[in-house]
Amino acid sequence: MTIYVNMIKRLLWLLVIVFVITYIVSLNIENQIVVVNSKWISNNFLFAIFGGAFASLLIVLAYEILKYFQLKKEAENTLFSHFENLYNQVLQIRSTCIRALNGHAAITENMIQQATNDANLCLDAINWTDYMPFRRNDSIYKLLICFRQNNYQTIKSILTDCLYLTMAIQTDRIVMLSQGIPDKITSNSTNTNAVLKKTIGQTAILLTHIDQNITLIDKVLGNRYNWQIIKQTINAYQDGFTSKSLEDYLSEDIISL
Repeated sequence: MTIYVNMIKRLLWLLVIVFVITYIVSLNIENQIVVVNSKWISNNFLFAIFGGAFASLLIVLAYEILKYFQLKKEAENTLFSHFENLYNQVLQIRSTCIRALNGHAAITENMIQQATNDANLCLDAINWTDYMPFRRNDSIYKLLICFRQNNYQTIKSILTDCLYLTMAIQTDRIVMLSQGIPDKITSNSTNTNAVLKKTIGQTAILLTHIDQNITLIDKVLGNRYNWQIIKQTINAYQDGFTSKSLEDYLSEDIISL
């Protein structure tokens, strides 16, 4: 997208220059200021050359502008998709920790590892999204610049802190083994419990911030994605409102397409 913006700016300057030259040649033909009428070149020939160049540049410029708007929409869709996926992965981390803390999920060292890895991929994808509009006061552009300068490293740090859950589980396991206690980590294990609670708190703050960014993007684009409806669906699934037990799943008929 940045390439097309720079290309359009250069084409505009070149178009202005060619237009001025064409206009000067046209005036020269009318007023005979400088008579160019040799065997090999004439004022009419120059007018045809520069007039043709102007028309050609105009067509190229129109194509580049059309391509720019196509890429702009693609970049907006990509940016929203990455933010939505980031929200989903962070919510999954938080929901997993809540279920573990409430004793509804087994506590393992890699219980949030995949979601954390996916969240980091989304975060990097947002950071490297090529969104470069003509107007520097574009709301989405300002959001993305602020995200890169002020939020990227903070979110990266919060996601990195999720690794402390593995460290906490291993620490509790070592303590239990040293005391001759059976190796069974629960949500009541000292370090594991503390990290679960801290992760839940940190991800709650992170979800609020991501939600604000997505809401702004959707608002600027005229509610193109219906984010509030999508968010409700994601939250309902992660909260377990739409989850089914194994028995319920096995009792259902096979879905036909």
